[in-house]
Amino acid sequence: MHNNDTLESQVIPVEEAHSSLDQLPKKRKRTAKKEQKEKRKKDKIVLNNQRSLQVQSEPILRQMIPVLSSNAKETSQNRIKIMTYNLLAQSLIRREIFPESGDALKWKNRRPRLLKEILYYEPDVSCFQEMDHSNYFDTFKPEFELAGYETCFAGIGKRHGCCIIWKRSKFTKLSDLTIEFDRVGVPTMTTNCIGLIVSLKYSETLPDEKNPSNSGLVIGTTHLYWRPQCMYERARQCLILCENLFKFKKEFGFEVILAGDFNSTPTDPTYKLMVRNTSLTTDEISELEASMRPFGENATSNDSPSTEDIFENSLDNNTDSIISDGTGLLTNSSSTLSAVPITQKILPPTSVGQSIQTELASQFQPTLPDLLSYFANLPSCVSLYAQHLSSIDPENTIYSEPKFTHYGLYFKGTLDYIFLFCHNYNNQNNEDCDENVKSKVKVTKLLKMPQEEHLLPLLPNYKFNSDHLCLMVELVGLV
Repeated sequence: MHNNDTLESQVIPVEEAHSSLDQLPKKRKRTAKKEQKEKRKKDKIVLNNQRSLQVQSEPILRQMIPVLSSNAKETSQNRIKIMTYNLLAQSLIRREIFPESGDALKWKNRRPRLLKEILYYEPDVSCFQEMDHSNYFDTFKPEFELAGYETCFAGIGKRHGCCIIWKRSKFTKLSDLTIEFDRVGVPTMTTNCIGLIVSLKYSETLPDEKNPSNSGLVIGTTHLYWRPQCMYERARQCLILCENLFKFKKEFGFEVILAGDFNSTPTDPTYKLMVRNTSLTTDEISELEASMRPFGENATSNDSPSTEDIFENSLDNNTDSIISDGTGLLTNSSSTLSAVPITQKILPPTSVGQSIQTELASQFQPTLPDLLSYFANLPSCVSLYAQHLSSIDPENTIYSEPKFTHYGLYFKGTLDYIFLFCHNYNNQNNEDCDENVKSKVKVTKLLKMPQEEHLLPLLPNYKFNSDHLCLMVELVGLV
């Protein structure tokens, strides 16, 4: 019995035998799953660390390049640095427009980098476009004021607007003016685009200035209508802004700077009409005339919006409204309308929140000959980058301007400029005008433009904080 008991004690039931055989593979599976979980956790930590380092990495901060020749005489006049920068409004960001930007699009990442970039350059006066209302009040206004700047913001009909800032140690604001282009004359469509003008008086005594109280600067900025097909509307808006800048010039006697996003390439009619370094060709005049009509439901089938148009039009919540008399075309000939200025009276400076209420001829809109004539009668502008960039950085230059101030998915090229109105307003000869400018207002430095390889694959990224690049010039002779 004892032996049998021993044998019986050694016999393992079938169920227990199967159970013991399964223990090893199940244990292996649990171990494998645990290892995989630990690996995923480690990989996530590494990825987060990499992203954190990427976010914290320094943006590319460019240097100012001297442009004066070595034999140029030093001047004791104040050097003034003027910047323009399209910030890329956070309210306009759509992932499909910026497929390569990743977390660089997030405001928590862009905010400190934009501030660091702007304050690093220490502009004396700066013009910003696409600045969000909310970000202006929550971020930019308090941060700029803390850094010693005063600010002037204007935004009508959109969630973003234009802003001009200046160092309070150098300037005191005399007046400002907000221009609603849609409310001046008859626009071809509702665009909600604006212009902003500020007149600034130098607040410090300058050693070379006999009458400092009469020294100052008129600065204007804008973001003209973007749609490529709407050349006439873009030129009309630019003309309205230039005419009002000229009126500020006549009222205060200050030099005039116009800087911003003109949505115009150096070959666009608006640019050529401003600088008048070349005449418009017959084809350009025909294109300008063809664009004198509403874009949208009254357009021909050949003008249907492209994929790029649809994407860009989705950026704003403000859908274009069509202003039309039912014909779909705006006439280019009118015997009943005399050639009168776009704005018929000198517009008084107003507070920034108040839009212009301009008294015009009944529903006046300039014919194309009128438009060209008005530009010809205004002082031409000099692009300050175009004056010197080709001589100091030829590889980064095209049509005398920077190759790129915008590097996006659907457009890569130049849209942003800093213009100086010619000093001799009675001289319509562009070459003589340029010589006169060179004898008084001189560019001493330009902010270096980056190589295209640094912009890849697209903007914005962790090197550059907007889809536009900022421009900055250092000037003497403005007083």
